[in-house]
Amino acid sequence: MQKRKFGKPLSLGLKKTGSTATQPVKQSVFADDAAEAQWPDELAAKEASDKKKRNLDTFLEELKQEHEQEAKRLSRRAEAPPENTTNLHINNLPSDVDEQVLCTVFGKFGAIGSVKILWPRGDEPARPHNTGFVCFMERAAAEAALQSLSNAELHGQPLRISWGKPVPLPSKPLYVLGEDEAPTGQPFNARSGVADDVPEVQVARPTNSRTLRLIHWTVEHVIRHGPRFECLLISRVHNDPRFRFLVDWQSADHAYYRWRMYSLLCGDTKDHWRQRMFMMYDAVPVWVPPTVAVHPVAWNLESSESEEHGDTELSSRTRGRLQRRVDRVQNSGRGVIASAMAMAVECAHAPEQVVDIVCQAFANAQTPTAKLAKLHLVSDILHNSAAPVANAWRLRQAFEPRLEEVFDALVLAHRAIDARLRAEQFRKRVLAVLAVWETWVVYPAERIYELAAKFMD
Repeated sequence: MQKRKFGKPLSLGLKKTGSTATQPVKQSVFADDAAEAQWPDELAAKEASDKKKRNLDTFLEELKQEHEQEAKRLSRRAEAPPENTTNLHINNLPSDVDEQVLCTVFGKFGAIGSVKILWPRGDEPARPHNTGFVCFMERAAAEAALQSLSNAELHGQPLRISWGKPVPLPSKPLYVLGEDEAPTGQPFNARSGVADDVPEVQVARPTNSRTLRLIHWTVEHVIRHGPRFECLLISRVHNDPRFRFLVDWQSADHAYYRWRMYSLLCGDTKDHWRQRMFMMYDAVPVWVPPTVAVHPVAWNLESSESEEHGDTELSSRTRGRLQRRVDRVQNSGRGVIASAMAMAVECAHAPEQVVDIVCQAFANAQTPTAKLAKLHLVSDILHNSAAPVANAWRLRQAFEPRLEEVFDALVLAHRAIDARLRAEQFRKRVLAVLAVWETWVVYPAERIYELAAKFMD
Protein backbone atom coordinates (compact mmCIF):
# COMPACT_ATOMS: atom_id res chain seq x y z
CA MET A 1 0.00 0.00 0.00
CA GLN A 2 1.44 3.37 -1.05
CA LYS A 3 2.17 5.79 1.72
CA ARG A 4 0.43 9.13 1.74
CA LYS A 5 2.68 12.11 1.39
CA PHE A 6 2.01 14.71 4.02
CA GLY A 7 2.72 18.42 3.84
CA LYS A 8 5.62 20.25 5.35
CA PRO A 9 6.28 20.06 9.14
CA LEU A 10 4.23 22.48 11.21
CA SER A 11 7.39 24.04 12.61
CA LEU A 12 8.07 25.58 9.24
CA GLY A 13 4.80 27.41 9.45
CA LEU A 14 5.55 29.16 12.74
CA LYS A 15 5.52 32.91 12.82
CA LYS A 16 7.79 35.02 15.00
CA THR A 17 6.27 37.80 17.03
CA GLY A 18 7.58 40.36 19.45
CA SER A 19 7.69 37.76 22.22
CA THR A 20 9.87 34.81 22.33
CA ALA A 21 6.90 32.53 22.00
CA THR A 22 5.98 31.26 18.62
CA GLN A 23 2.48 30.87 17.25
CA PRO A 24 1.51 28.49 14.50
CA VAL A 25 0.11 29.91 11.28
CA LYS A 26 -3.30 28.50 10.41
CA GLN A 27 -2.40 26.36 7.42
CA SER A 28 -3.84 23.07 6.27
CA VAL A 29 -1.65 20.07 6.35
CA PHE A 30 -2.84 19.25 2.85
CA ALA A 31 -2.08 22.74 1.40
CA ASP A 32 0.44 21.30 -1.04
CA ASP A 33 -2.14 18.76 -2.19
CA ALA A 34 -4.54 21.59 -2.98
CA ALA A 35 -1.79 23.45 -4.84
CA GLU A 36 -0.92 20.32 -6.79
CA ALA A 37 -4.60 19.90 -7.65
CA GLN A 38 -4.63 23.41 -9.18
CA TRP A 39 -1.57 22.84 -11.36
CA PRO A 40 -3.43 21.20 -14.30
CA ASP A 41 -5.85 24.18 -14.49
CA GLU A 42 -2.97 26.67 -14.40
CA LEU A 43 -1.13 24.77 -17.07
CA ALA A 44 -4.23 24.66 -19.29
CA ALA A 45 -4.80 28.40 -18.86
CA LYS A 46 -1.14 29.09 -19.65
CA GLU A 47 -1.26 26.93 -22.75
CA ALA A 48 -4.44 28.74 -23.94
CA SER A 49 -2.76 32.09 -23.34
CA ASP A 50 0.33 31.01 -25.26
CA LYS A 51 -1.88 29.78 -28.10
CA LYS A 52 -3.66 33.15 -28.28
CA LYS A 53 -0.32 34.89 -28.37
CA ARG A 54 0.84 32.62 -31.18
CA ASN A 55 -2.39 33.31 -33.13
CA LEU A 56 -1.97 37.04 -32.59
CA ASP A 57 1.65 36.88 -33.69
CA THR A 58 0.60 34.94 -36.79
CA PHE A 59 -2.10 37.51 -37.60
CA LEU A 60 0.29 40.43 -37.11
CA GLU A 61 2.87 38.73 -39.27
CA GLU A 62 0.35 38.18 -42.07
CA LEU A 63 -0.80 41.78 -41.77
CA LYS A 64 2.79 42.97 -41.94
CA GLN A 65 3.39 40.92 -45.08
CA GLU A 66 0.26 42.35 -46.71
CA HIS A 67 1.40 45.89 -45.91
CA GLU A 68 4.84 45.15 -47.33
CA GLN A 69 3.30 43.77 -50.51
CA GLU A 70 1.02 46.81 -50.81
CA ALA A 71 3.98 49.13 -50.26
CA LYS A 72 5.96 47.31 -52.96
CA ARG A 73 3.02 47.56 -55.36
CA LEU A 74 2.61 51.29 -54.70
CA SER A 75 6.35 51.85 -55.01
CA ARG A 76 6.38 50.09 -58.37
CA ARG A 77 3.48 52.30 -59.50
CA ALA A 78 5.22 55.41 -58.21
CA GLU A 79 8.36 54.56 -60.11
CA ALA A 80 8.99 56.40 -63.33
CA PRO A 81 6.93 54.66 -66.02
CA PRO A 82 8.35 53.61 -69.33
CA GLU A 83 8.94 56.66 -71.46
CA ASN A 84 6.99 55.18 -74.35
CA THR A 85 3.66 54.77 -72.48
CA THR A 86 0.80 57.20 -72.99
CA ASN A 87 -1.76 55.03 -71.23
CA LEU A 88 -3.41 56.21 -68.01
CA HIS A 89 -4.99 53.85 -65.49
CA ILE A 90 -8.09 55.42 -63.90
CA ASN A 91 -9.58 53.98 -60.74
CA ASN A 92 -12.67 54.95 -58.69
CA LEU A 93 -14.75 55.78 -61.74
CA PRO A 94 -18.44 56.36 -60.88
CA SER A 95 -20.69 53.62 -62.21
CA ASP A 96 -22.64 56.08 -64.40
CA VAL A 97 -19.56 57.29 -66.27
CA ASP A 98 -19.20 55.84 -69.76
CA GLU A 99 -16.61 56.09 -72.52
CA GLN A 100 -18.19 59.26 -73.96
CA VAL A 101 -17.85 61.06 -70.63
CA LEU A 102 -14.20 60.04 -70.38
CA CYS A 103 -13.55 61.40 -73.86
CA THR A 104 -15.21 64.68 -72.91
CA VAL A 105 -13.24 65.02 -69.67
CA PHE A 106 -9.82 63.91 -70.94
CA GLY A 107 -10.14 65.09 -74.56
CA LYS A 108 -9.30 68.71 -73.76
CA PHE A 109 -5.69 67.66 -73.04
CA GLY A 110 -5.07 66.13 -76.45
CA ALA A 111 -6.03 63.50 -79.01
CA ILE A 112 -7.17 60.19 -77.49
CA GLY A 113 -6.21 56.90 -79.09
CA SER A 114 -8.36 54.50 -77.10
CA VAL A 115 -10.74 54.44 -74.15
CA LYS A 116 -11.73 51.37 -72.16
CA ILE A 117 -13.86 50.78 -69.06
CA LEU A 118 -13.83 47.42 -67.27
CA TRP A 119 -17.57 46.87 -66.89
CA PRO A 120 -19.01 44.06 -64.70
CA ARG A 121 -19.12 40.75 -66.52
CA GLY A 122 -22.28 38.79 -67.22
CA ASP A 123 -24.41 38.36 -64.12
CA GLU A 124 -21.89 40.14 -61.91
CA PRO A 125 -23.70 42.79 -59.82
CA ALA A 126 -23.06 46.46 -60.50
CA ARG A 127 -20.12 47.93 -58.63
CA PRO A 128 -20.08 51.32 -56.89
CA HIS A 129 -17.08 52.29 -59.00
CA ASN A 130 -15.25 50.95 -62.05
CA THR A 131 -11.77 50.99 -63.52
CA GLY A 132 -10.81 52.37 -66.91
CA PHE A 133 -7.98 53.31 -69.24
CA VAL A 134 -7.42 56.35 -71.44
CA CYS A 135 -4.60 56.16 -73.94
CA PHE A 136 -3.41 59.43 -75.50
CA MET A 137 -1.70 59.77 -78.84
CA GLU A 138 1.10 61.86 -77.33
CA ARG A 139 3.05 61.60 -74.09
CA ALA A 140 2.75 65.33 -73.26
CA ALA A 141 -1.03 65.16 -73.35
CA ALA A 142 -1.04 62.18 -70.98
CA GLU A 143 1.26 63.95 -68.55
CA ALA A 144 -0.94 67.05 -68.58
CA ALA A 145 -4.06 64.99 -67.91
CA LEU A 146 -2.35 63.06 -65.10
CA GLN A 147 -1.22 66.26 -63.42
CA SER A 148 -4.54 68.11 -63.79
CA LEU A 149 -7.10 65.39 -63.09
CA SER A 150 -5.46 63.39 -60.30
CA ASN A 151 -7.84 63.47 -57.31
CA ALA A 152 -10.28 65.63 -59.27
CA GLU A 153 -13.93 64.82 -58.57
CA LEU A 154 -16.08 63.24 -61.25
CA HIS A 155 -19.75 62.84 -60.36
CA GLY A 156 -18.81 63.30 -56.71
CA GLN A 157 -15.97 60.71 -56.58
CA PRO A 158 -12.24 61.55 -56.65
CA LEU A 159 -10.34 60.03 -59.55
CA ARG A 160 -7.29 57.87 -58.83
CA ILE A 161 -5.00 58.15 -61.87
CA SER A 162 -1.68 56.43 -62.46
CA TRP A 163 0.42 55.26 -65.39
CA GLY A 164 -0.65 52.10 -67.15
CA LYS A 165 1.22 49.64 -69.31
CA PRO A 166 2.04 50.73 -72.87
CA VAL A 167 -0.54 49.74 -75.47
CA PRO A 168 -0.32 49.94 -79.29
CA LEU A 169 -1.54 53.26 -80.71
CA PRO A 170 -4.03 53.32 -83.60
CA SER A 171 -3.20 55.02 -86.89
CA LYS A 172 -5.97 57.56 -86.32
CA PRO A 173 -7.13 58.98 -82.98
CA LEU A 174 -10.45 57.93 -81.52
CA TYR A 175 -11.38 61.40 -80.24
CA VAL A 176 -9.99 64.81 -81.13
CA LEU A 177 -11.14 68.13 -79.78
CA GLY A 178 -12.79 69.85 -82.74
CA GLU A 179 -11.40 73.03 -84.17
CA ASP A 180 -14.69 74.77 -83.36
CA GLU A 181 -14.14 73.94 -79.68
CA ALA A 182 -10.48 74.92 -79.54
CA PRO A 183 -10.04 78.07 -77.39
CA THR A 184 -9.40 81.36 -79.18
CA GLY A 185 -9.02 83.64 -76.16
CA GLN A 186 -12.03 85.74 -77.19
CA PRO A 187 -15.18 86.03 -75.04
CA PHE A 188 -17.43 83.01 -75.59
CA ASN A 189 -14.71 81.63 -77.88
CA ALA A 190 -15.64 84.09 -80.61
CA ARG A 191 -13.89 83.86 -83.99
CA SER A 192 -13.17 86.24 -86.82
CA GLY A 193 -16.21 86.85 -88.97
CA VAL A 194 -16.87 88.71 -92.18
CA ALA A 195 -15.11 91.71 -90.74
CA ASP A 196 -11.78 90.65 -89.31
CA ASP A 197 -11.93 93.22 -86.52
CA VAL A 198 -15.40 92.11 -85.33
CA PRO A 199 -15.41 88.64 -83.71
CA GLU A 200 -18.52 86.51 -84.05
CA VAL A 201 -20.06 83.81 -81.87
CA GLN A 202 -21.50 81.13 -84.12
CA VAL A 203 -24.25 79.50 -82.08
CA ALA A 204 -24.85 75.83 -82.86
CA ARG A 205 -27.22 73.33 -81.31
CA PRO A 206 -25.49 70.50 -79.41
CA THR A 207 -25.45 67.25 -81.35
CA ASN A 208 -25.93 65.20 -78.18
CA SER A 209 -29.69 65.01 -77.56
CA ARG A 210 -29.22 64.42 -73.83
CA THR A 211 -27.09 67.53 -73.47
CA LEU A 212 -29.62 69.49 -75.52
CA ARG A 213 -32.48 68.48 -73.23
CA LEU A 214 -30.40 69.26 -70.14
CA ILE A 215 -29.62 72.75 -71.44
CA HIS A 216 -33.29 73.36 -72.19
CA TRP A 217 -34.30 72.12 -68.76
CA THR A 218 -31.78 74.46 -67.12
CA VAL A 219 -32.87 77.46 -69.20
CA GLU A 220 -36.52 76.85 -68.38
CA HIS A 221 -35.88 76.69 -64.63
CA VAL A 222 -33.51 79.68 -64.59
CA ILE A 223 -36.13 81.79 -66.38
CA ARG A 224 -38.77 80.58 -63.95
CA HIS A 225 -36.80 80.94 -60.70
CA GLY A 226 -34.32 83.70 -61.54
CA PRO A 227 -30.53 84.16 -61.42
CA ARG A 228 -30.26 82.99 -57.81
CA PHE A 229 -31.33 79.54 -58.95
CA GLU A 230 -28.56 79.57 -61.55
CA CYS A 231 -25.93 80.54 -58.97
CA LEU A 232 -27.11 77.81 -56.59
CA LEU A 233 -27.08 75.23 -59.38
CA ILE A 234 -23.54 76.18 -60.42
CA SER A 235 -22.31 75.89 -56.83
CA ARG A 236 -23.67 72.36 -56.60
CA VAL A 237 -22.80 70.88 -59.99
CA HIS A 238 -19.62 72.73 -60.98
CA ASN A 239 -17.68 69.42 -60.84
CA ASP A 240 -20.27 67.49 -62.86
CA PRO A 241 -19.19 67.12 -66.51
CA ARG A 242 -22.84 67.00 -67.60
CA PHE A 243 -23.22 70.64 -66.51
CA ARG A 244 -19.99 71.76 -68.08
CA PHE A 245 -21.95 74.24 -70.22
CA LEU A 246 -22.69 76.30 -67.09
CA VAL A 247 -19.09 76.99 -66.11
CA ASP A 248 -17.04 76.63 -69.31
CA TRP A 249 -17.65 79.96 -71.01
CA GLN A 250 -15.42 78.98 -73.93
CA SER A 251 -17.46 75.92 -74.92
CA ALA A 252 -19.96 75.82 -77.76
CA ASP A 253 -22.59 74.40 -75.41
CA HIS A 254 -22.32 77.44 -73.14
CA ALA A 255 -22.78 79.77 -76.11
CA TYR A 256 -25.94 77.88 -77.03
CA TYR A 257 -27.16 78.00 -73.41
CA ARG A 258 -26.56 81.75 -73.17
CA TRP A 259 -28.19 82.46 -76.54
CA ARG A 260 -31.21 80.24 -75.84
CA MET A 261 -32.00 82.04 -72.59
CA TYR A 262 -31.55 85.48 -74.18
CA SER A 263 -33.71 84.48 -77.14
CA LEU A 264 -36.63 83.31 -74.98
CA LEU A 265 -36.46 86.39 -72.77
CA CYS A 266 -36.69 88.54 -75.90
CA GLY A 267 -39.94 86.88 -76.96
CA ASP A 268 -38.77 84.11 -79.30
CA THR A 269 -40.33 80.65 -79.07
CA LYS A 270 -38.65 77.29 -78.68
CA ASP A 271 -39.01 76.39 -82.35
CA HIS A 272 -38.89 79.80 -84.04
CA TRP A 273 -36.43 82.62 -83.43
CA ARG A 274 -34.97 85.64 -85.17
CA GLN A 275 -32.17 84.90 -87.60
CA ARG A 276 -30.53 88.32 -87.65
CA MET A 277 -27.16 88.83 -86.00
CA PHE A 278 -27.25 90.84 -82.80
CA MET A 279 -25.09 92.06 -79.93
CA MET A 280 -26.07 90.56 -76.59
CA TYR A 281 -23.82 92.95 -74.68
CA ASP A 282 -22.79 96.55 -75.23
CA ALA A 283 -19.48 95.53 -76.77
CA VAL A 284 -18.41 92.82 -79.19
CA PRO A 285 -18.73 89.96 -80.05
CA VAL A 286 -21.60 89.67 -82.50
CA TRP A 287 -23.90 86.68 -82.00
CA VAL A 288 -25.06 84.61 -84.98
CA PRO A 289 -28.16 82.49 -84.12
CA PRO A 290 -28.41 78.92 -85.39
CA THR A 291 -30.66 78.04 -88.29
CA VAL A 292 -34.27 77.21 -87.43
CA ALA A 293 -34.79 73.48 -86.96
CA VAL A 294 -37.05 71.65 -89.40
CA HIS A 295 -38.32 69.42 -86.58
CA PRO A 296 -39.20 70.60 -83.06
CA VAL A 297 -36.18 70.80 -80.77
CA ALA A 298 -36.10 68.44 -77.78
CA TRP A 299 -36.98 70.46 -74.71
CA ASN A 300 -38.20 68.62 -71.62
CA LEU A 301 -36.33 65.86 -69.78
CA GLU A 302 -39.35 64.19 -68.24
CA SER A 303 -41.89 63.94 -71.04
CA SER A 304 -43.29 65.64 -74.09
CA GLU A 305 -46.20 67.14 -72.16
CA SER A 306 -44.54 70.56 -72.04
CA GLU A 307 -43.92 70.69 -75.77
CA GLU A 308 -45.76 73.56 -77.35
CA HIS A 309 -47.18 71.37 -80.12
CA GLY A 310 -47.15 68.14 -78.12
CA ASP A 311 -49.78 66.27 -76.16
CA THR A 312 -52.52 68.51 -74.70
CA GLU A 313 -53.76 65.97 -72.16
CA LEU A 314 -52.76 65.77 -68.52
CA SER A 315 -51.90 62.41 -67.09
CA SER A 316 -54.25 61.12 -64.39
CA ARG A 317 -51.52 61.55 -61.80
CA THR A 318 -50.82 65.17 -62.78
CA ARG A 319 -54.51 65.99 -62.94
CA GLY A 320 -55.01 64.55 -59.45
CA ARG A 321 -52.11 66.58 -58.03
CA LEU A 322 -53.45 69.80 -59.54
CA GLN A 323 -56.95 69.03 -58.29
CA ARG A 324 -55.69 68.57 -54.73
CA ARG A 325 -53.71 71.82 -54.79
CA VAL A 326 -56.69 73.80 -56.08
CA ASP A 327 -59.03 72.23 -53.51
CA ARG A 328 -56.67 73.30 -50.70
CA VAL A 329 -57.25 76.95 -51.63
CA GLN A 330 -59.91 77.72 -49.00
CA ASN A 331 -58.70 81.14 -47.89
CA SER A 332 -56.47 83.92 -49.15
CA GLY A 333 -53.25 82.45 -47.76
CA ARG A 334 -50.35 83.32 -50.07
CA GLY A 335 -48.51 80.01 -49.80
CA VAL A 336 -51.43 77.78 -50.78
CA ILE A 337 -52.47 80.05 -53.66
CA ALA A 338 -48.90 80.32 -54.94
CA SER A 339 -48.46 76.54 -54.92
CA ALA A 340 -51.64 75.97 -56.94
CA MET A 341 -50.79 78.79 -59.33
CA ALA A 342 -47.27 77.45 -59.98
CA MET A 343 -48.55 74.00 -60.89
CA ALA A 344 -51.29 75.46 -63.07
CA VAL A 345 -48.68 77.36 -65.07
CA GLU A 346 -46.52 74.22 -65.33
CA CYS A 347 -49.53 72.42 -66.83
CA ALA A 348 -50.19 75.21 -69.34
CA HIS A 349 -49.73 72.80 -72.24
CA ALA A 350 -53.25 71.54 -71.37
CA PRO A 351 -55.00 74.88 -70.67
CA GLU A 352 -58.56 73.63 -71.11
CA GLN A 353 -58.08 70.97 -68.45
CA VAL A 354 -56.48 73.44 -66.04
CA VAL A 355 -59.37 75.88 -66.46
CA ASP A 356 -61.90 73.06 -66.07
CA ILE A 357 -60.34 72.03 -62.74
CA VAL A 358 -60.36 75.61 -61.42
CA CYS A 359 -63.95 76.30 -62.53
CA GLN A 360 -65.12 73.04 -61.01
CA ALA A 361 -63.50 74.15 -57.74
CA PHE A 362 -65.65 77.31 -57.87
CA ALA A 363 -68.78 75.20 -58.10
CA ASN A 364 -67.68 72.97 -55.20
CA ALA A 365 -66.66 75.83 -52.87
CA GLN A 366 -69.07 75.97 -49.96
CA THR A 367 -68.30 79.36 -48.42
CA PRO A 368 -67.90 82.90 -49.82
CA THR A 369 -64.37 82.98 -48.39
CA ALA A 370 -63.42 79.87 -50.39
CA LYS A 371 -64.91 81.32 -53.58
CA LEU A 372 -63.03 84.58 -53.07
CA ALA A 373 -59.80 82.61 -52.54
CA LYS A 374 -60.44 80.79 -55.84
CA LEU A 375 -60.85 84.18 -57.55
CA HIS A 376 -57.45 85.26 -56.22
CA LEU A 377 -56.02 82.03 -57.64
CA VAL A 378 -57.48 82.85 -61.08
CA SER A 379 -56.04 86.36 -60.80
CA ASP A 380 -52.54 85.00 -60.04
CA ILE A 381 -52.76 82.56 -62.95
CA LEU A 382 -53.78 85.33 -65.35
CA HIS A 383 -50.99 87.58 -64.09
CA ASN A 384 -48.37 84.86 -64.67
CA SER A 385 -49.76 83.99 -68.08
CA ALA A 386 -47.51 86.76 -69.39
CA ALA A 387 -44.41 85.08 -67.96
CA PRO A 388 -41.82 83.69 -70.44
CA VAL A 389 -42.94 80.10 -69.79
CA ALA A 390 -43.97 77.72 -72.53
CA ASN A 391 -47.72 77.87 -73.29
CA ALA A 392 -48.48 80.16 -70.34
CA TRP A 393 -50.30 82.60 -72.63
CA ARG A 394 -52.81 79.88 -73.51
CA LEU A 395 -54.24 79.96 -69.98
CA ARG A 396 -55.49 83.52 -70.46
CA GLN A 397 -57.13 82.50 -73.70
CA ALA A 398 -58.76 79.43 -72.11
CA PHE A 399 -60.14 81.34 -69.13
CA GLU A 400 -61.91 84.01 -71.19
CA PRO A 401 -64.99 81.95 -72.28
CA ARG A 402 -65.36 80.55 -68.72
CA LEU A 403 -65.37 83.90 -66.90
CA GLU A 404 -69.14 84.13 -67.14
CA GLU A 405 -69.42 80.87 -65.23
CA VAL A 406 -66.92 81.99 -62.60
CA PHE A 407 -68.61 85.32 -61.88
CA ASP A 408 -72.08 83.80 -61.85
CA ALA A 409 -70.88 81.59 -58.99
CA LEU A 410 -69.50 84.68 -57.25
CA VAL A 411 -72.83 86.50 -57.65
CA LEU A 412 -74.71 83.60 -56.08
CA ALA A 413 -72.23 83.55 -53.18
CA HIS A 414 -72.71 87.31 -52.74
CA ARG A 415 -76.48 87.03 -52.59
CA ALA A 416 -76.30 84.16 -50.12
CA ILE A 417 -74.54 86.35 -47.51
CA ASP A 418 -77.11 87.43 -44.91
CA ALA A 419 -75.04 90.08 -43.16
CA ARG A 420 -75.17 93.31 -45.15
CA LEU A 421 -71.72 94.49 -44.07
CA ARG A 422 -70.09 91.18 -45.01
CA ALA A 423 -71.88 91.19 -48.37
CA GLU A 424 -70.58 94.67 -49.12
CA GLN A 425 -67.02 93.68 -48.20
CA PHE A 426 -67.29 90.65 -50.50
CA ARG A 427 -68.53 92.82 -53.38
CA LYS A 428 -65.72 95.36 -52.94
CA ARG A 429 -63.07 92.63 -52.99
CA VAL A 430 -64.41 91.18 -56.23
CA LEU A 431 -64.52 94.61 -57.87
CA ALA A 432 -60.96 95.30 -56.64
CA VAL A 433 -59.77 92.20 -58.50
CA LEU A 434 -61.50 93.39 -61.69
CA ALA A 435 -59.86 96.81 -61.29
CA VAL A 436 -56.45 95.12 -61.13
CA TRP A 437 -57.28 93.15 -64.28
CA GLU A 438 -58.08 96.38 -66.07
CA THR A 439 -54.68 97.78 -65.04
CA TRP A 440 -52.92 94.64 -66.30
CA VAL A 441 -54.89 94.81 -69.57
CA VAL A 442 -55.61 91.10 -69.20
CA TYR A 443 -58.87 91.39 -71.17
CA PRO A 444 -60.56 94.22 -73.07
CA ALA A 445 -62.08 96.90 -70.86
CA GLU A 446 -65.57 96.24 -72.22
CA ARG A 447 -65.36 92.61 -71.07
CA ILE A 448 -64.26 93.63 -67.57
CA TYR A 449 -67.10 96.20 -67.32
CA GLU A 450 -69.63 93.48 -68.20
CA LEU A 451 -68.36 91.32 -65.35
CA ALA A 452 -68.40 94.23 -62.90
CA ALA A 453 -71.99 95.09 -63.87
CA LYS A 454 -73.15 91.82 -62.33
CA PHE A 455 -72.40 93.29 -58.88
CA MET A 456 -74.06 96.65 -59.56
CA ASP A 457 -77.65 95.38 -59.45
